Amino acid sequence: MFDYLREHDGYVLLERMEGNVPGYLSYSAKEGEVVCVFRSTMEAEQFYMHWRARIPDAGWSAVRLETEELVKVLRNFDLVSVSLPPSLGATEHLYAVEDFVDML
Repeated sequence: MFDYLREHDGYVLLERMEGNVPGYLSYSAKEGEVVCVFRSTMEAEQFYMHWRARIPDAGWSAVRLETEELVKVLRNFDLVSVSLPPSLGATEHLYAVEDFVDML
């Protein structure tokens, strides 16, 4: 089911510091809080450049976390959106955090 997600060297998050605490690009959905992950730094940066006027605040950067650290971050959310499409109305695939972590 997740085989196409395994064909790369890790995931990238858009992160910004809120004081000494990192915050990650996420949004609320009916099903819960969704964290956005990307397959590459370039993909994350392209997404940010496309939406930067609508993403609150500044200071965002693309970061690749080690698997253990990524799992800790993901556990704070309900769902994962992989490579969020840049266009409104595009189909987005959401994964339960538990399923996504099992795939890592």
